[in-house]
Amino acid sequence: MRIALKLAVVVSVAAALSGCTAEQAPTKQPSSPAASSPASTPASPDPAPVASPTAEPTELEPLAETPTPTLPPVAQPTKVGGPWTPVDVTVTTTEQVKAAEALPESFRTFLASRVGVEDDAGCTTSEVVIRAIHPDGFAFGSEESDCGGGQVVWGIDEGAWHYINQFEDAIPCTEFVTNEVPPGAPGLRCLDENGDAKDF
Repeated sequence: MRIALKLAVVVSVAAALSGCTAEQAPTKQPSSPAASSPASTPASPDPAPVASPTAEPTELEPLAETPTPTLPPVAQPTKVGGPWTPVDVTVTTTEQVKAAEALPESFRTFLASRVGVEDDAGCTTSEVVIRAIHPDGFAFGSEESDCGGGQVVWGIDEGAWHYINQFEDAIPCTEFVTNEVPPGAPGLRCLDENGDAKDF
């Protein structure tokens, strides 16, 4: 309000000196305020840098993943039931896997793709022990790797061998029942409904 009054007085004085009335004198708009200090006005952001077409990329290209070996399809066996066949096979090399004639050929092919090979989690299988084979397409044993080890039940599903159950300590028997693992594998233990360990 004081600025407006001062401007009116200045305009009137100027008009009087120039011989014009206040109504005839050109009105002058207040000049824009001086640039404020950086503390009161946020600094405008710097424009984003534009990459030169010849500039080197700033990020490394992702490493190509090691392709998972493609194994031949495995026929799903007809379920015949019956007992497990005990075997005593320990393998640490692909040569030993290939020589293990007590194992089905399709299972040997699967193990050969595992022993000494780093998996997706960065673990390399160093030893596999197979204790029993079942004609319905199952195997039971244990596996060791540089990430640890434990017992394993393998099985054929959707045309390939898979890990059905992996465990260190005994697991509920219902896990095997759910996965249709045939009972009676020598050495395969599980927990009943009371949490007591028993042979499956």
